Amino acid sequence: MEEIIFWMEDAADSGVKKIADKVAGDVELVTDRRPRVLYGTSQEELADVAERAETVIVPATVGKSRLLEQMEEEKRIGLEQIRGKRECYGWFFLNDPEWHGTQILLIAGSDKRGTIYGLFHLSELLGVSPFVDWCGIRPPHREHVGLRASMACVAGEPSVRYRGFFINDEWPAFGTWCNRRFGGFGTSVYEHVFELLLRLKGNYLWPAMWSARFGDDGPGLANAKLADEYGIIMGMSHHEPCLRQGEEYKYLRGKDSVYGDAWNFRTNREGIIRFWKDGLLRRGKFENVITLGMRGEADTAILGEKATLEDNIELLRDVLKTQNELIRECVDEDVKRVPRMLALYKEVEAFFYGNDQTAGLMGSEELEDVILLLCDDNYGNLRTLPTKEMRTHKGGYGMYYHLDYHGWPISYEWINSSYLPKIWEQMTTAYEFGVRELWIVNVGDIATQEFPLSYFLDMAYDFGRWGSGAVNQTAEYTRQWTRQQFGSFTEEIQEQIADVLQGYTRLIQKRRPEAMRAMVYHPVHGRETQDTLEEIKRILTEAERVYAWVKEHAPEYEAAFVALIYYPAAGTLNLTRMHLLAGMNQYLAKLGALRANDYGDAVEQCLKRDRELVTAYHQMDHGRWDGMGASEHIGFVHWNEDECLNPVIHRVLPADKPRLVVTVDQTMQHAEGSPWLTESMKLPDFLDPACRSAGITLYGLSECEAAYEVTEKPEWLSVCPMQGVLDGKKHNYEKLELVMNRERWAMNRDGNTGTSACGVLEIKTPSGCCRIEIPVCENLPEVPEGTFVDTAGYIVMEAEHYADRKDGYAADGKREGKNEKVRFQCIRDYGKTRSAMKAFPVTAYGVPGENAPYLEYHFWVSKPGGYVLTLYMQPSNPVANDQKLCYGVQNNGGEIRIYNAVPEGYRIGDQGEFWAKGVLDQIRRQEIPVSCRSGINRLRIYSVTPGFVLEKLLIRPEGTDVLESYLGPKETYHT
Repeated sequence: MEEIIFWMEDAADSGVKKIADKVAGDVELVTDRRPRVLYGTSQEELADVAERAETVIVPATVGKSRLLEQMEEEKRIGLEQIRGKRECYGWFFLNDPEWHGTQILLIAGSDKRGTIYGLFHLSELLGVSPFVDWCGIRPPHREHVGLRASMACVAGEPSVRYRGFFINDEWPAFGTWCNRRFGGFGTSVYEHVFELLLRLKGNYLWPAMWSARFGDDGPGLANAKLADEYGIIMGMSHHEPCLRQGEEYKYLRGKDSVYGDAWNFRTNREGIIRFWKDGLLRRGKFENVITLGMRGEADTAILGEKATLEDNIELLRDVLKTQNELIRECVDEDVKRVPRMLALYKEVEAFFYGNDQTAGLMGSEELEDVILLLCDDNYGNLRTLPTKEMRTHKGGYGMYYHLDYHGWPISYEWINSSYLPKIWEQMTTAYEFGVRELWIVNVGDIATQEFPLSYFLDMAYDFGRWGSGAVNQTAEYTRQWTRQQFGSFTEEIQEQIADVLQGYTRLIQKRRPEAMRAMVYHPVHGRETQDTLEEIKRILTEAERVYAWVKEHAPEYEAAFVALIYYPAAGTLNLTRMHLLAGMNQYLAKLGALRANDYGDAVEQCLKRDRELVTAYHQMDHGRWDGMGASEHIGFVHWNEDECLNPVIHRVLPADKPRLVVTVDQTMQHAEGSPWLTESMKLPDFLDPACRSAGITLYGLSECEAAYEVTEKPEWLSVCPMQGVLDGKKHNYEKLELVMNRERWAMNRDGNTGTSACGVLEIKTPSGCCRIEIPVCENLPEVPEGTFVDTAGYIVMEAEHYADRKDGYAADGKREGKNEKVRFQCIRDYGKTRSAMKAFPVTAYGVPGENAPYLEYHFWVSKPGGYVLTLYMQPSNPVANDQKLCYGVQNNGGEIRIYNAVPEGYRIGDQGEFWAKGVLDQIRRQEIPVSCRSGINRLRIYSVTPGFVLEKLLIRPEGTDVLESYLGPKETYHT
């Protein structure tokens, strides 16, 4: 007797039949035995098949299955939970004496996609990865499938109606890959794309469009027919209306063309209308979400710079009215039954809102039932969101999000550089603001975006599991995703893979690889370059260790592991490391240190390694990914790859006599010891009472032997080594470790409160003697736990280290007759250093002193007076069109002052520094004057408008500065 047989009615959709065959293939991958897929027309035939198998799997779709009707009439199943709903499925286990004990698994879908998702649910339970076809991942082997009645289930409607991705910015990578592997952009490539989308429980696609023509490349309509067969809802990008791609007009235009020779609705109205009409007639019979609107050619503004806002709005209104009439004529007389979408992308957003003088398109008749597609700023930060009043719009709202972008200020297209906590923070905000009709994400070439794409689509499918209620669950998702792909690996190896995934994405989201260059991270301040290099080394070492394990123990997974884990991690981290090393090379070269040459050599090795990684990726698995790594990714100067620069390496020539330079770690202080120059330096590390060790580094400036010796030091400080010789060749630098014995120091302090230079370190060099003062914090004040104490001349507080907090309530949001509580919550592992604080629910507005929640921070300073408070915030955008992203500040119970985190006239994406610096640096800083008293101060930060995300606070006396750094100064001492 066969173990499993798939049995389907002859009348089943052809797409369902194809998916059933693919799932049968999944079973074969798991068990090495392929189930047969049989067809019939009646229960009697099913009973006959049941005699030959232990389990018969029967996929069927409500409304298209006589078998389902009979089963329900006979009360064997109940379909009330799925009937009339979208994309639902139920698993029903049936037993009947007539079936000779054979178990019947009836997979009932509310529609075609519901049945398909129900079939792929079986693959999931068997441990088959959604990337089984895309990446060639083999599932763990099982002897038996082991279906049980306890697996019966009913899957509800997906959270978001239209869920999918956009293949964009596809040259040179995806385009090269398509041509080399499949001969173009036809059905041979979209067969794989559609399967991937469905396995990820998506249903909606914007196809490649830089050079491709989805409606022609099939060849002909084959692409569209295949999509329709699989139940894929097709759309076109934000600037490709009426089911026609921009590339099509380029090929069809001309002075003798029926479509005219100008993409201009004013001068070539009839030609453009015919172009749109023919597109609707050609593909309107398939399932689509039809893009409306019009932009200029190549995704530019529709009218010239001299056009007024009113000119643009009236033109777009005319376009929308015309397009709706065309859809009514060519697709459905009741245009309200046709899903349509207008993307409020870039300048179209302004046309929608208008201004005080000119009414926008909001509320217009032409958009009554149209999905309004909102957008992020291309860097993962949402633009405007629907107000409470706007959420009544009948057509609903969508979101166009980016995991990949080609444009100003810097493109990022090579390898995934998106971070799950950021996606969670932004997309949960979108959903809570009512953006639930359509989610589309730009994935560029798809390859290397599999991890964040899975998360995006899983959240869209089951928001209840991964959405707002899943605070700080991205690490758990990463572990589950790892287990889904590599379930046959040991738990230890799976944990290590998850750590690599989290580690590399967390590190590179601080600065995307394409935007990296030398000196972005400071070479010495705060050890941020050194600490980052050490973290890169840790992650890469772990990745290499796992890769070695895979090659030895699971070689059949090597290609998938490289594609999903190793290449993205190694590629991005190697590139980041290269720029960090280049920064060290340039810094040390300015000192004349020969150690700079070692860093220069390491930079060259990184560049060589980059090319090796891309080449190996292209050759992996017989060229499975050939071309996918071709995107430019090094040293962007502009948004395009023009003038991209590899790192500049400095070469240092040795001095002709014994010389060395003494540097104080974490500072740019340096000296050679000459009595003719000021050689006194200061080592500030021990101002932090928690600090026990610090460092001094000596660099050789020549290849002559240069001796050094520590000639004086405090008795409470140990220094190792105390003396040595640098030769500029094999031994061109020396690190001196300084370890403080605080117990011994306490016995010799003078009893004064504050700080004093109570220690001196002198180092004799060939040029003289370097003197280093070592101030130490004395007699710390007695303060409550959680209080930050100014020991270093400034205070830095991570946002999550508040001393107190108070919840607020949403004045306009009530549940069960009570005002809804609003409170700050910590988003762990978020942002550039540690974490972030954000008020939830995310839609709440607050009035400080009335209903706004706050965080309270306690800090102690010795001197009263004027201070500067710097807030480190996520580069979020205002959620409303009023361009307000506000928070409140109150110190010591004084006046509450409201600040806007964005400047007057703020425009997203404008060619100005404010927005661009925020998205490249992944942080926004704002300085505020505060008055402090001597002793303990209490600072409160209030949430006022949605979107405020706080990462860190810095307080310093007016007229002083902290050392410049990319990540900002590290957190200072607190009890």
